[in-house]
Amino acid sequence: MLRFTKRSEYGLIALAYLGGQGDSYCSAREIVDTLGLPRRLCAEILKSLSTAGLVEAIRGPGGGYRLKREPSGLSLSEVITVLEGPLRMANCANGGECEKEAACLIATGVNRVADDIQGVLSSFTLADLIAEAQAKINAPTPAIQV
Repeated sequence: MLRFTKRSEYGLIALAYLGGQGDSYCSAREIVDTLGLPRRLCAEILKSLSTAGLVEAIRGPGGGYRLKREPSGLSLSEVITVLEGPLRMANCANGGECEKEAACLIATGVNRVADDIQGVLSSFTLADLIAEAQAKINAPTPAIQV
């Protein structure tokens, strides 16, 4: 089944949180405590995102993490590639190698599916995720009829 790994899921959650904080720096502890993420994995994710230049990291008191770019300029594809590497639906997909490549009947179709998924991930940005979350938070609660 296709699904985000915990690394990608937590990375997107942390980035969405940072996106809602404007230019303020947030400590890893604040992110972990607020979002209920595993401390060690969150620290590894933030380090990867910092190394890739998606977040800015400042050490010391008053430091922490903040987005380096606007949420609208950060695609889900870019985030997932930083955290997981290139999308591969199968060993043969998008330049991978497979011992059955010469006789493979599905390589072309698998590559097409991978390209379509990559296109969807490229078309969604962190701003889209934040907007969806805000819409859910601001949605009116249906009145209960008694």
